[in-house]
Amino acid sequence: MKNFSLFALAGLLHVNLWSASNEVLYNSCRFCHGEKGEVNYLGKVEPIKRLDKPSLIILLQSYKKGEIDQIGLGKLMQAQIANFNDADIEQLSNYITSF
Repeated sequence: MKNFSLFALAGLLHVNLWSASNEVLYNSCRFCHGEKGEVNYLGKVEPIKRLDKPSLIILLQSYKKGEIDQIGLGKLMQAQIANFNDADIEQLSNYITSF
């Protein structure tokens, strides 16, 4: 029984760390896109919570590479995710689609 409690606690800690990590990744998105990706930014950018995971990944990777510049925000987006690796982008996309 004692081992089970340790495993349960370890599982809860893992979930909490994963959630915190998601929050940290999403923190730079929050100002423009809202707490849960619900904001229609500047009346021109659809809420990101409406996008599916593959679309989010493609957009974020394209912004990171400087390949797109939707409504003149390409440089801003590129700066926001400059330090994100592919795993971060996938995790962030998973998080956004959970809203």
